[in-house]
Amino acid sequence: MWELQGLKYLSLSSNNFSGSFHISLVHQLRNLSYLDLSYNHFSINATNNASQPSSFLDISTLKLASCQLRTIPEFLSGQHRLIFLDLSDNQIQGKIPKWIWEFQNLLYLNLSSNLLDDIETPSPNLTSTLSILDLHKNRLHGQTLPLPPFAIHMDFSSNKFALAIPPDIGTNLSFAIFFSLSNNNFQGFIPKSICNAEYLEVLDLSHNNLSGKIPGCLVMESLKVLNLRDNALDGSIFNFPKTCGLKTLDLSGNRFQGKLPESLANCRAMEVLDVGNNQIDDVFPCQLKSIASLQVLVLRSNKFHGGVGCPGTDGTWKMLQIVDISSNNFSGKVPAQCLASWEAMKANVNFNHIQYPFLRLTGLYYQDTVSVTIK
Repeated sequence: MWELQGLKYLSLSSNNFSGSFHISLVHQLRNLSYLDLSYNHFSINATNNASQPSSFLDISTLKLASCQLRTIPEFLSGQHRLIFLDLSDNQIQGKIPKWIWEFQNLLYLNLSSNLLDDIETPSPNLTSTLSILDLHKNRLHGQTLPLPPFAIHMDFSSNKFALAIPPDIGTNLSFAIFFSLSNNNFQGFIPKSICNAEYLEVLDLSHNNLSGKIPGCLVMESLKVLNLRDNALDGSIFNFPKTCGLKTLDLSGNRFQGKLPESLANCRAMEVLDVGNNQIDDVFPCQLKSIASLQVLVLRSNKFHGGVGCPGTDGTWKMLQIVDISSNNFSGKVPAQCLASWEAMKANVNFNHIQYPFLRLTGLYYQDTVSVTIK
């Protein structure tokens, strides 16, 4: 295979090929512009050898996911045409090198599911052309976040970052559609500057140590998913604008008090609402009765009280599949017509996962998860 010097495109992905070889063998395929060896049983050695980076071919797409790599191939530092780089699901350790932010044409960078623990500080005036940056599921704990100015997808979730969210972060989210800091140890307040991200559809800040109140401007017209689960946020839940386009709102596992705002009814496309494990003191949320798309309603472990259901309504929430009102102070009887109207619970229909495709050209999506405890 390595003698096919005229070869331009080679994809062997998702097979059962095996074997060990040094990445320098790729050098023999001098005309190669696309190489995908992902998801086989290869063991590729990428440690630096006598070959200089400049002696390697200019490749535009390199996919080496799940190839047992332990280092980022050094020859990449000399590439000039690289557009797509996927080194995910390997055992790459150490730092993300500074030169990786200096590619002039790189649009896609995926280093997720590795053992990386630090980031060499990029230039203060980061000019990276990256559109997709995926660093999730590493051990990163650096003091700065690399925020490419033109990125539409940035995933820093499941790392060990322990810092405050930069107060001016909104200026780096001008084109962002997806932004996740989930499952880290970010602290402090949610900056109001995030409200400047006018194209943002998915904002996931869950499983951190964020505190204070949620900025009232956070529900931008574009936002479809807001996940703030398991933080230390407090105060009353903000009001929702008439332009609310949320499909998922997860505020569970915080310290919110007071009532659910009547303005929640403005979120007419809502599919998932989870406010469990807070200190909300209110009656059953009948203001949501006009939201026909609701599939999941979680109110558990709060201070809700009074009767369940909305008197005088018929056919409310026909899509509803999951209702959790446990560990509250509800009383009285559950109206039979209330249960009868929840038709999706009776139908032999599998809605499967609730997923929101937001970057159709790249196949990326956001998937909701709901935990159900049976006692």
